[in-house]
Amino acid sequence: MKRILANVELAATLPIALRTIVDDGFVVKDNCHFLVHLLAKARSARREQFDDCTGYECFVNSVHIEDYDAKDPLSRSVGFIEQVFKAWSTHAPGVSLVGIVSSDEFSVMVKFHVKRSTETWLSDNLEGYEDPIMSVESSENVVNAIQALRGADF
Repeated sequence: MKRILANVELAATLPIALRTIVDDGFVVKDNCHFLVHLLAKARSARREQFDDCTGYECFVNSVHIEDYDAKDPLSRSVGFIEQVFKAWSTHAPGVSLVGIVSSDEFSVMVKFHVKRSTETWLSDNLEGYEDPIMSVESSENVVNAIQALRGADF
């Protein structure tokens, strides 16, 4: 992911449909936090179908960015995470939200879950994944994190 992000031009705005997902805000259900817009689309999902809240949140809070911008989905994914984190800061101040970007030759997926000390979604070894993965927390500045990656040795 570091190599890919090194060349990505960050988008200044979000498509209206992605902005709507952010603007609709968050809701708490079964001790899990969801983007309202995405929960409405995952009506058949139930907490008991998942091992933990993190799995449930990642299932529901999942967006294929190329469905909203097929031309520059990786750039849009960074902007989407940034805007979700801004909305999150008013929804649950002091609680860390994790944004995950995964990319392959066909799609760019973004997922969100609350950071919990007893639950994980990703392995600690992000380099071990076949496809590029990036994980960032709401306590971090997404754009600064990308710029730091650009300064790192590849």
